[in-house]
Amino acid sequence: MKKLKRLIGLGSRIALSNIRRSPMPFKLTFILTYRCDCRCQMCNIWKRKVENEMTAEEIERFFCRNRGFAWVNLSGGEIFTRPDLPDIARSVVARNPDLYLVDFPTTGQRTDKIVPGVEEFLRLDPPRMLVTISLDGAGRKHDEVRRRKNAFENVIATYEALRGLKAKNLGVFFGVTLSRFNKGELFEIYRAVKERLPFVTYRDFHVNLAQESAHYYQNLGMGVPKEEDALRDMDAFLARKGFAVHPVAWLEATYQRLLRRFYRTGRSPLPCKALSSSIFVDPHWTLYPCSMWDAPLGNLRDTDFDLGPIWNSVKTRETRDEILEEKCPHCWTPCEAYQTVLGNLPRALRLR
Repeated sequence: MKKLKRLIGLGSRIALSNIRRSPMPFKLTFILTYRCDCRCQMCNIWKRKVENEMTAEEIERFFCRNRGFAWVNLSGGEIFTRPDLPDIARSVVARNPDLYLVDFPTTGQRTDKIVPGVEEFLRLDPPRMLVTISLDGAGRKHDEVRRRKNAFENVIATYEALRGLKAKNLGVFFGVTLSRFNKGELFEIYRAVKERLPFVTYRDFHVNLAQESAHYYQNLGMGVPKEEDALRDMDAFLARKGFAVHPVAWLEATYQRLLRRFYRTGRSPLPCKALSSSIFVDPHWTLYPCSMWDAPLGNLRDTDFDLGPIWNSVKTRETRDEILEEKCPHCWTPCEAYQTVLGNLPRALRLR
């Protein structure tokens, strides 16, 4: 009953996002740390100084003061580098009465920490939880891209262990980010996994493209593949998946289908819903419109962790107007594209 009620609540807010700006965002992208246990070639998060990051006590206060999130995306860095993650999990799940979906990526390198951490989330009984384990190459190629010995083997072990939990509210996927470091290798990655885990299918893979961000990845000029390299494999992989019926599968398929339009035009295929449905918070409590646009809006430590004054500020509304006027840098990354697709459903269904 709780799951259905919250799903209906999220669905209602998504429907309203097709008409007007939300009084408060229903999706939160929440960056817990810049610490990472990999040294990826297409990302510089791991080079960032780790100082003055949000504390578990601050996180608890934030979610006590802002209880309206229906969808929370946790990310890093690697969130399982935080020893206080169980406390954070309780704040996220217990303090959000409308929460339907919590999702997060992981490097998959510390199976001994990740599996108990996921089990802790599951004990809190979120209606739906999705875990994406990053995979950027077949075997040693993944080790090279991630600059970590045995990285591929660790990913396989973590995926197998999480699938073994068999929780009805848990979805586990491989997340492949196509970059210039693994171009042309998508099917080789699939075959390498299939060899180790015969039960895996194409539907167990989420595929996206590397993109650039000055304030988050700090990777300008790195790793973004050329159109022909990126889309050829993705189109073929999407065809192997077949028709998408499940809402999550349909959403990913729509995102991938519209990537070609983004690469052709350099513009978001649909009017972006950043600062309408969603907000991005970095580990120092600075708010941004999204993961891509380096346009800080304020810091939650200055408002005693109350999101309202910043969400409703003149600066935020002016920035939202710039997004509506298509004056933002433009991107098509899953962190922003998914709620944008959902907030433009009639157009998304028509576009090809």
